[in-house]
Amino acid sequence: MMDGMARLLGYLDAVRLLGGQDSKLVSAVEKIVGGALLVATPAAPVLLGLFDAKGELVRLSHELVRTLSERRSGLSRASRTERLEAAHAVLVVTAFFEAMEQARLPFRFGDLELTKTEQSSLADRAIPATVDQAPMMLPSPLIAPETYLLSLTAYYGSLAGSITTFTAGLAVWERLTVGRRKTFYDAMSAVPARAVLRYEELFRQLAGEFPEVACWASQREHRATRTALAGLEETLTAISTGRAPDQRRASLALAYRAELGRRIVESGDVPDGIRVPELGEGYVPPRFRAVAVRANDQVSEESWWDARPVRDDLPEFLLGHLTSPQAVRAPLLVLGQPGSGKSVLTRVLAARLPAADFLPIRVILRDVPTLDDVQDQIEHAIREATGERVEWPALARSAGDAMPVVLLDGFDELLQAVGVSHTDYLTRVARFQRREADQGRPVAVIVTSRTAVADRARTPEETVALRLEPFDDERVIAWLDIWNRVNAANFAARHLKPLAAETVLAHRDLAGQPLLLLMLALYDADGNVLQRSGPHLRADELYEQLLRSFALREITKHREGLPDRELAAAVENELRRLSVVAFAMFNRAAQWVTESDLERDIAALQITGPVGPGAASGLRAPLPEAELTLGRFFFIHRARSAGDETRFQTYEFLHATFGEYLVARLSWQVLQDLAVRDAAASASFHPGPAEDELLRALLSFQPLSVRAPVIDFLAHLAAATDDRERERLRALLVRLFRAINHAPPAARYPAYQPQSPSVPARYATYAANLLLLMLCLGDVRGSELYPEPPDPVDAWHAQALLWRSQLSTDAWTSVVEMVSLERTWEGDRRDLRLSLYSASVAPALDLGWTFDVRPAGAFTLPDLHPEQLRLKSYFQCSVLDDMVHHALEPLVTHLPLTVSTVAGDGAHSAAHLLLRILADSAPSADDFRRASEILDEVRSWDDTTRSNYTRLLLDRLRRDDATPQATAIEIRDLVERLLRRE
Repeated sequence: MMDGMARLLGYLDAVRLLGGQDSKLVSAVEKIVGGALLVATPAAPVLLGLFDAKGELVRLSHELVRTLSERRSGLSRASRTERLEAAHAVLVVTAFFEAMEQARLPFRFGDLELTKTEQSSLADRAIPATVDQAPMMLPSPLIAPETYLLSLTAYYGSLAGSITTFTAGLAVWERLTVGRRKTFYDAMSAVPARAVLRYEELFRQLAGEFPEVACWASQREHRATRTALAGLEETLTAISTGRAPDQRRASLALAYRAELGRRIVESGDVPDGIRVPELGEGYVPPRFRAVAVRANDQVSEESWWDARPVRDDLPEFLLGHLTSPQAVRAPLLVLGQPGSGKSVLTRVLAARLPAADFLPIRVILRDVPTLDDVQDQIEHAIREATGERVEWPALARSAGDAMPVVLLDGFDELLQAVGVSHTDYLTRVARFQRREADQGRPVAVIVTSRTAVADRARTPEETVALRLEPFDDERVIAWLDIWNRVNAANFAARHLKPLAAETVLAHRDLAGQPLLLLMLALYDADGNVLQRSGPHLRADELYEQLLRSFALREITKHREGLPDRELAAAVENELRRLSVVAFAMFNRAAQWVTESDLERDIAALQITGPVGPGAASGLRAPLPEAELTLGRFFFIHRARSAGDETRFQTYEFLHATFGEYLVARLSWQVLQDLAVRDAAASASFHPGPAEDELLRALLSFQPLSVRAPVIDFLAHLAAATDDRERERLRALLVRLFRAINHAPPAARYPAYQPQSPSVPARYATYAANLLLLMLCLGDVRGSELYPEPPDPVDAWHAQALLWRSQLSTDAWTSVVEMVSLERTWEGDRRDLRLSLYSASVAPALDLGWTFDVRPAGAFTLPDLHPEQLRLKSYFQCSVLDDMVHHALEPLVTHLPLTVSTVAGDGAHSAAHLLLRILADSAPSADDFRRASEILDEVRSWDDTTRSNYTRLLLDRLRRDDATPQATAIEIRDLVERLLRRE
């Protein structure tokens, strides 16, 4: 066992590690290069001796590498990696000196005559320093081969340049002819490219004997997608040099190996007769992106990953990583969405890594005490897997030739479920790796986590992050081939068609995640319902059918023999409970919800649970309501972690769109139910206001627009409603909107508090959601919402200010971006037309509409005082207002009346025209004419304002080459005539 896989510090370190401390080869190499590399700054003759002995250095280096091939059978996995790193460093230097040996230099370095001063002087340190950096030129699975060769070329170029500079600085250089100098320059310039070619030859030879080296450089040909990680196991087994594992290691290996024969999903029920592929046959490696993480990298942001290239060689990447020095220095962080296959990957790795060379230990973080350190968590996982109590140091020491690989699965579950800070967890993992390396027990660590929470933990130096990508078409087809093959007999017996790729790929958002792809396959296994739905199945129809089919299966499994009516009611009750779960996440602006928060929501909304397997039996405690609701659905991801005495749980939909659809579904159902009850109440002898307590409780915490798919689903649900029902719902929503600011909060559900916003914020949010529901049914006029005279504009303005002041920035922005507003006239009355899906750019302003005037000519607004506007803006402390007023301040200071003066067309102020003329590189003649007309028509300006405005126009006109000469003369004459008239 080597002592800790310490980082190689220099070229001679690599030579000594490769040859051994007492090797004659090492002594011979040290004799050649020692003087140049060992002393702080070598003498010039020492460097010249090194250059002349390059042929002997090359020969000795080849012998050193050959000794590694001869002794490989006695090396442990970690020792083999370390010596391969050393061999590579030797090859880097060897390739350069071989290239120099082949260069046609015009002289031998040993023949150069040095002056007495040069013989005793110290040479430049750049050459030995560059040689000593050879161990740093290690390829990595993270770096594309062409990128690595570019950096190697630069390294060789730096070394060749230093030698050239050193030689040209000698006195003898001045005695060389110009021709010999040029020959030397040309020869040294060709050395880097020749050295790279020789390096590639030597690297291929090394990789031929040690295949894992090819994976360091991403040069190994990857196998077909469908071979999964079996190829990884085959390669590692083929290069294995370790001994058979002892009994304890064998027990672990057997436990993990057994996983290959289990279903690829660990939970969730399947229809009778359907077979879910086993892990060993059903795992399809996804594409991925990988990068070395630096401080401040946004690894939790999808947009940050978009700039990284997509790769499809996951088995080869993992082989290269686990056999490289990088693996034992910092963790490999595997990221992905829920259902992307992170946990499945750890199961496959634990099962496939050969026990002779690796000691995999899979730690399911949700099942181990969360506050324990890494070592305690590992020991707990070993006990769970084998039933034996084993101390980690003893197990690691007994590993012999095998290198431990710790798979920490589900770091995000610690972050979500415990509710305490684990920001230093990855740092603690890296510290654990350093301690183990120092103790001679190097260990590789792989940590899995959801992408979205990856920024909640500091990443230590040298961490590598890998993000799993959704399946592409090739992987979807490969997975379907496996599914159809293992279920072929069942399909034939039930006269079902195999699931076609084009059917699944029509639902790309779901098919890209392996677990959701399985859900689609299970859904279609019930009579080919997915294939019979056709290619035009809407998203809301698909989600309804998927959720309903899984709810029906769960109900019939636990409550057999229900009459059809009761069965339908039970299914609907199940879906409504799932909708409450969706609202629990939506109203907290989160992608998951804790079990305790969900329990409170269920109790506050007065939802009772179904009769089922959760009832208490004997000494067994009854299941919580949240677990009854969610435990049965495998498209719900349940994160668990264990505290000292309790367990913590959170829930999350595997795909956010499930929750978004359920939010829309329950909102629509509650609205429809409210309309039915309102219609019944209006027909009674004592009609009253609509009882919208539940709708108001659900929709007063977040605008539905913060999740655009919710609005899309609502629009589809509204479109499927008949015209009469749509009109009834619309009328109800208009009535509720008009009354919202005069109605007290709902009293029936006071305990439903997913957040704690202010009362005005809840009023504002509910009003926004009533409007959004209205617009899903069709366009709405402002005068319908605010029928009081003179027009709806002032009331709308007040409502918009309430939204702006009470909603969060994101929520307010979502409303503005979702609602399209058109300013219109209804006769002589201003109005608004509201609809869904706002344009990205606001139309041009019509100041005649803004000030409710129909001007016959230019005019100045008497009540609009710029200084008062600035005072009000300053008082409000609005960022946007401050920015606008700051930009306009010079104009308001020197030409204040231009702000309140409007051209005769009602569309342009004098200030607007002036700024556009000054800022436009080619102002239009029409703008000049409009500005001139203002001067002609307005009499309220003082002489200073008129003079300054005119001067600016004429100055700009003189500098404008784009306006036709005749037009320019016309405008100039008009302006000058106006000045004379004044």
